[in-house]
Amino acid sequence: MPPYILTYNNQKPRALPKSRGFLLLPCPMLTVSWHPYDSITPQHVGYNLSDFDSSEEGAADWPAYVRQYPAEWHPHLEAVRQSIIKQGIWAGGDWHQESPHGMPVVSSGHYWSSTWRDWGELLAAVWNTELSEKFTSMDFYISGHRLPSKPPTLPPMS
Repeated sequence: MPPYILTYNNQKPRALPKSRGFLLLPCPMLTVSWHPYDSITPQHVGYNLSDFDSSEEGAADWPAYVRQYPAEWHPHLEAVRQSIIKQGIWAGGDWHQESPHGMPVVSSGHYWSSTWRDWGELLAAVWNTELSEKFTSMDFYISGHRLPSKPPTLPPMS
């Protein structure tokens, strides 16, 4: 994979260190839009954030979940988390892969494309922290199977 230089807010790019594939410059505000799972092509400039997940088992809450990733990716993950909360995303991994709006793409070009189980881990970590619950990856593995009832205080999915 060739190295990419990512810049934000028209900052001047710097040379890439030889040991890294991406150079991440400070980014004061990242936004997230939602796209079809198969919308990312090999020509897409960006990295799949789910590839950094190094856990054997899902983390119980958001702080533990984020600690699995290198620190430079935390702002991108936080942008995804905030969008999940704002959009009221409460759906299984099947929705993530099959919905026309199931894959979060960060304004930096990075995205979250994962297995049903990894999607479940992401949502469990987000909602465990937000709602003080004890969800597992299997709760958000597939819509309709074990998907818990959505709290009425959450916004409808848009």
